[in-house]
Amino acid sequence: MVAIDQASAVAEERRFHIPRPRGWAIIAICTVLICLAGFAVRGFSENGWRLGSELAWRFTCFAYFGAVIAGPLARLIPSLRRICKERRQLVWGFCASVGVYLASILLPNLVVPPGPSRDGVAAELTPFVIFGAGLTLVIAYAASRSAARLLGRTACSVMLGASLSCFWLAYALAGLAYISGPHRPDAFYGFSLSLMIVALLLRFADRFALKIQARNKPG
Repeated sequence: MVAIDQASAVAEERRFHIPRPRGWAIIAICTVLICLAGFAVRGFSENGWRLGSELAWRFTCFAYFGAVIAGPLARLIPSLRRICKERRQLVWGFCASVGVYLASILLPNLVVPPGPSRDGVAAELTPFVIFGAGLTLVIAYAASRSAARLLGRTACSVMLGASLSCFWLAYALAGLAYISGPHRPDAFYGFSLSLMIVALLLRFADRFALKIQARNKPG
């Protein structure tokens, strides 16, 4: 009877068990909600699509920052070592947020009635979307365990570093262009540029700490 009760309890627990969503899925859902909030503020018009995609792009900057500093921060501060284990989820979350952003760019061209002006915008954005999607797929694959087994950790690290560096340049150059250009004051671009500088300094500090550890290693 005890064994039957225990078995039924375990079966009941499994029946009502709700799996915890993955980190990348949570980031993707947050990006979708932020994008939809932009649509809701200005309505489902061209201005609403533009604001929604702009908010999604800004959120990808924060997702990127979390993904690139997770490894160095966990190695520099041992008490945060758990973050390094979740780095793959953060990288995939960044990729998912970029996917939502690229979708928010293409979606207006599918919803708004076609016209000469819309066709011109679609033609200009298509190469950007294709390049961004390809780069994002490279990052997502290079962060996977299957890629590490097939290509080796060194090759995956090079692919991941080079692909993520392209996004670092995009965020940093966008911040510099907006700050130095004749634009309205926007604190986000200055803040995003500061985040990129902090991420770069953390990477340098991590490399420096690894060199010191290798030099002091006995033998």
